Amino acid sequence: MTYTLEQLAERLHACEVDLEAHRGYLKAMEYALGATIATHSDPPSLRRIWDLMLVEAADTHAGLDGPIFTAAFQQSLRMLTEQISLMDPGPTSQRPIDQ
Repeated sequence: MTYTLEQLAERLHACEVDLEAHRGYLKAMEYALGATIATHSDPPSLRRIWDLMLVEAADTHAGLDGPIFTAAFQQSLRMLTEQISLMDPGPTSQRPIDQ
């Protein structure tokens, strides 16, 4: 099937619009996830589960996706890891002498 330049331009524009919409969705989710991390009630547990999930995520996507996906995925994981590692440990039920 042969496409005209006009058809190709329309298709390209549709793809650009779709990508821009998805960027908006992802940015909104990034802010929501940041708020969720910042207000998590059990930071140590979140850190432990995140450490486990990082290994699983890396294994799941190893060599399966293209370089652009991989770079963006790794950048996002680094950003989330940084946010989680900066969390205040929060109050503890232990007495100060036990800590």
